[in-house]
Amino acid sequence: MSEVVEGRLERIKREKRERLLEQFVDRSAEMAVFQEVLDGDDLPVMVVTAGTGMGKSALLMRMVHECALRHLPKAELEFTSVDVLDYAATLRRLRDTLGVDPFLAFTDLVNYYYSDSDYQPKLTINVNLQGGSIQVAAGAQITGCTVGEIAGIVLRDNNFTIPRSDITVPDEVRRERLTQRFLEGLATLSLKDKVVLFFNATEKMSEITYQWLWGQLLRPVIDGALPNVRGVLLGQRPVPGRSELGDRAQLVASAELTPLGVDDIDAFIAKRAAGTAGPSAETRRELAKMLALVTRGRPSDVAGWVEQYLAGRGTA
Repeated sequence: MSEVVEGRLERIKREKRERLLEQFVDRSAEMAVFQEVLDGDDLPVMVVTAGTGMGKSALLMRMVHECALRHLPKAELEFTSVDVLDYAATLRRLRDTLGVDPFLAFTDLVNYYYSDSDYQPKLTINVNLQGGSIQVAAGAQITGCTVGEIAGIVLRDNNFTIPRSDITVPDEVRRERLTQRFLEGLATLSLKDKVVLFFNATEKMSEITYQWLWGQLLRPVIDGALPNVRGVLLGQRPVPGRSELGDRAQLVASAELTPLGVDDIDAFIAKRAAGTAGPSAETRRELAKMLALVTRGRPSDVAGWVEQYLAGRGTA
């Protein structure tokens, strides 16, 4: 891809991001909760529930922007109905986004489980998650390979998705071991800075992957074994109840994106029309009331109607 094309794509991406940030209206309460999650230690995981068109994408952009301002490592993972991600694909994509270097042992084990050859692990690292602790690189053993070969592990994820047929390892055991290896890398990465993991459109996750996310990947985060890791889930799935999390449910912050009110829409119109010959305060208020009824407060619909209105007035 040429530098010109790359520059154009980057500009389009930046402009889209700026538009989403501009459309952010009165989500200060949700952002306050998110900042509490980042700054405090009591609520390491946040769940944002929102229906279609309620401004979830704009809120996510605002949260990601906050992480960028703080220079915090972060990973965004969006689930879709087309590309169904299991636990292994989820871990691989998180690793690729966060940076492969801290997850050398994880990649090594991935290659062992999903190789079509006689690949043998080059690293053996014991990760103890019992008692709420993670022993980083405890008992590390590196044998039978050179430094170059070890470094090559990072670059050579075989990208296979079907487990090897010559290894009789139950899926639940493979899942647990891969998760442990990933958590070891996450623990290393989070030694200096907080790391934020974003999971978007959680309603499109399979039930098995969703249970694994809460039961294995986020469990040490909630329990405090990974004190510098934060998790944020956005979608139409609420916080699991006590039957799934027990008393840990109290350690999960929750926020629900509700429809915009008349005051919110009024403020948005004023913001969009700022610096132009926009409507008077009285007209703007009446327009806000009408849009609240027509759009039922859905932010995406409000934004569309306001754009049309301002374009009609020649003030967009």
